[in-house]
Amino acid sequence: MDDSWQETAFTSRHMHNRQSRNTSGKGSGGGKSKRNTFDVRKTFGSYTVKCPAWHKLYTSGDGVSTGQEAVLELYRLTECGTGVVGEMALPGVLRAAVLLAASRKSLQAILDRLEPVETKVEDEGKEDGENEEQESDEEEEDSEDESSPNRFETFEKNSFREPKFWLRWNGVLESTAAGEEKAESGLGYIIFPSNDCRKFKGTLNCASLEWKDVAFSGHKIAPRSESDIPVAWGSNEVPM
Repeated sequence: MDDSWQETAFTSRHMHNRQSRNTSGKGSGGGKSKRNTFDVRKTFGSYTVKCPAWHKLYTSGDGVSTGQEAVLELYRLTECGTGVVGEMALPGVLRAAVLLAASRKSLQAILDRLEPVETKVEDEGKEDGENEEQESDEEEEDSEDESSPNRFETFEKNSFREPKFWLRWNGVLESTAAGEEKAESGLGYIIFPSNDCRKFKGTLNCASLEWKDVAFSGHKIAPRSESDIPVAWGSNEVPM
């Protein structure tokens, strides 16, 4: 899967402003290009989450308050500008810091900054043809000159694709799920069906819960501007 357009969306944080200026005037195809351009800030917001595997644990757990909803909060870009920072709460089961990145390579680079011991990111998600295609695309990405003006053209050309992000979570399994609170982390992915990022679908993994590619989905209930809400990563509580 070609995710170079996503990398560009992250590394060129103000590119959408340039695009808006370029398409604000009259010109053939201008409106179409503007409409199709992906703005990573569209991911920011509050999402209600549906996860059958969580719901099964949630409804069977002892002492879990009723009426609590599972939520995903996406706040801002990482300092390096290559990831999205957020939090996820699956009441009675899991609460965690969340990191989204456009590729496994980008995800690992961010984790290298956050974690004192290097963590190898392995694909715990579905093994399908997209994985091999993505690795090939990443190799091509490495060979490109990032200062090349063609990157902007590639970003425009590919921005109609469904935005896909690799996901890493790091948090605590709550007592109703694990018998006692337990620190853990896991992988997953999220796909937004369109550039407006109003909803998503994806999978989650958790070894202790024996979750392997369990399905989850979300619907945005409130967009937000970039927020500096504190989020800490790991047992060392590294600020994100």
